[in-house]
Amino acid sequence: MPCRCWRGDARDLDIERVWRGVAVVGVLAAAFLTGGCGNDGTLVVGVRPGQPGLVTRLPDGRYSGFDIEVAQYVARALGYRDDQVVYTLDTARADLVVGATGPPGSRYVAGPYLVTSTDVLVRAHDLSIRRPRDLARKRVCATRESAEPLVQRFGTRWRQFFLAEANLPAACAPLLASGRTDAIVADAPVLAGLSAQYPGRFRFSGRSLATEKYGIATGTAALRDQVEEALRRMFEDGTWKRTVIDQLGALATRYTTPPSLD
Repeated sequence: MPCRCWRGDARDLDIERVWRGVAVVGVLAAAFLTGGCGNDGTLVVGVRPGQPGLVTRLPDGRYSGFDIEVAQYVARALGYRDDQVVYTLDTARADLVVGATGPPGSRYVAGPYLVTSTDVLVRAHDLSIRRPRDLARKRVCATRESAEPLVQRFGTRWRQFFLAEANLPAACAPLLASGRTDAIVADAPVLAGLSAQYPGRFRFSGRSLATEKYGIATGTAALRDQVEEALRRMFEDGTWKRTVIDQLGALATRYTTPPSLD
């Protein structure tokens, strides 16, 4: 019987900053508080806000994107119809959390379903940025997590003078388009999603800064195993590849084969 958690409006939280630190903890806490099961027939899925290409909220309130397609496939494999899946931005209210990496040693994360990288997006005609070291005296917009490799490289004074720290990656695109910043640093699928919103105006630049793995956090080991089996089927029946092409088309040549499940 599926787990049941609270539902309601997402709280006004700086979710991007705390996502990786609380995603798994929130799911485990919710499962503990609810006793680990329920019978209302819904599956509550935690999603990340402000992640074009991965999670986009449509005008009618529905969600689309790569993370959403993965969540829907898994939900169907667990026996849920699409109308029984409820999305929330509050991880503590979720049965599953897509896109979670979790703190080191987290036990109940299935996947990864995508292994990607943190990259750099610049204006299409700006040839002054070709590699990470070129950002030493450039204005960069990024979330705290995405900027960390550059802060480690250039120091805290660079953060103070050159970093525009955003709560969500989507907030950076208008700054780059208007020239108020010189680059955006975020995960590659998100940058591709932002670039699609400004056709022909942005381009990827330089080498990747870090590797990121996206998994699905669950409340129990048993549910984790079920989700992992669903992902395995998604990899094997070709759905994963089709979803990459449909949702991450600009990056399809990067993700030619599914990742190995941990």
